[in-house]
Amino acid sequence: MFGMKKNRSVFISGGGPAGLAAALLFDQLGWDEVVLAERRASPSDFEKNKSFNYLVDKRGQRLFDRIGLLDRLPDNGVATQEFVATTITPDGKAKTEKVPIIDPNRPVAYWTTRRALLGMLFEGVEQKTSARTKVLYGHSVDTIQRDGCGKVEITISDQSGAVKAFSPDLVLACDGLNSVIRSSLSAQPDVPDGYFDMIEGDSISAGLRYKVLNLPARFETANGEVKLHDNGMSYIIPSIHKDQGKACTLFAFPVVDPSHPRSVNLIRETDHTLWQIRDTEELYEFLEESFPQLNIRELVPEEEAKDFVTLEAGAFPQPQYAKNLHTSIGPEHSPTEFVLIGDAAHAFPPDLGLGVNSALEDLDVLARHFEAHDDIGDAARSYAKERWPEARDLAWVVEKFFPEQYNHRPWKLKIWALGFIVRKLLNNVAPSLFDKPAFFLSQDPDMSFGEMKKRKLRTDFRVRALGIGIVAMLAGLVVAT
Repeated sequence: MFGMKKNRSVFISGGGPAGLAAALLFDQLGWDEVVLAERRASPSDFEKNKSFNYLVDKRGQRLFDRIGLLDRLPDNGVATQEFVATTITPDGKAKTEKVPIIDPNRPVAYWTTRRALLGMLFEGVEQKTSARTKVLYGHSVDTIQRDGCGKVEITISDQSGAVKAFSPDLVLACDGLNSVIRSSLSAQPDVPDGYFDMIEGDSISAGLRYKVLNLPARFETANGEVKLHDNGMSYIIPSIHKDQGKACTLFAFPVVDPSHPRSVNLIRETDHTLWQIRDTEELYEFLEESFPQLNIRELVPEEEAKDFVTLEAGAFPQPQYAKNLHTSIGPEHSPTEFVLIGDAAHAFPPDLGLGVNSALEDLDVLARHFEAHDDIGDAARSYAKERWPEARDLAWVVEKFFPEQYNHRPWKLKIWALGFIVRKLLNNVAPSLFDKPAFFLSQDPDMSFGEMKKRKLRTDFRVRALGIGIVAMLAGLVVAT
């Protein structure tokens, strides 16, 4: 087994979910040195504009099972299979119903927050890893350089400027879309030009801007008639506005701990009124006008409002994937292997909730290859060979399946909904000819992204052929009469 080999070292750039999970994984594989560098000052350093909600499905659960944390997920997330949500309309009325575009037969997944997931993983690192593993918070990757013999060195520095250098056998880039490792590799003389360039698709949700607003886990409507006290419930709170320049919706997803806030993402186009707001009073006035069903000033403290106004809005990237996921540089007798994981390898808008799950799946696949190969380079190359087509198809799936969901192009959302209904009906009538709607396929954690792509393209072709056939038949009937 590879894990029995000695004198192996791995350097992990990035302490998000993938990075912390990788530290646990390689400690369990028996590597002699595991070093993780994360620029945040501490595990509790809360990145306000990364207050994401995750739905951890079976793709992510497989990795958690491998590293011995699966049994902790129910304590850090809210289990869900069917998706039930309560909508609170501007008049303060409430309606609870199942969301029909969720496949009721999907395996159980868990709603969790980034804060809770990172806390669970860091606790796992503290409790389950050996002295071989070091997690260095407050350290940023500076560069990739070579020593006098050509051996690769990764240099990092802390907030005081003190520099450390490591000469690992393996480097994992778990440091996101703007990966320092990936960009540093592109500057290496033995890496071909453009080798790690990102190949972009074109999604209508790309470019949408977002900010995070934290609300209490439990609260009431302004009229007191509806109590939003179920922290395991999802709440949908639409604004009173119909004009796209002002309309917005608050999606409050479940939180397992009622003492933690619900992170609500406000997602709109670049010309939306929200992004023109420059002070807290203006924000309060906009939110009070938009959501008369809420006591805005009670729910949003002044400090929270100030943070919202001050923080720069994020923007969804185009769906994209790296041209390559692996390279080997340094002396032939002792090269350093580099592997891209998660957003460093494939990034996209959060349309399908596949970001954290695909990153964790990357690690699960990587582990299989390191268990199957004694040579580090062989393991890294075979991982990249298997995973690259999935990264490519994953970006395509996110681009095509449901970018209309933010209702920023209402007419496109209506067309999508009509297509969803048609495909669902056709699948019910002739499942051997027409697959489930593509959004249902994306909820199947046992299906490869390549298979999803193939099935969508096949069903799209058959739906078009059926439509052409019906039109031709009707035209023939008109001519005949």
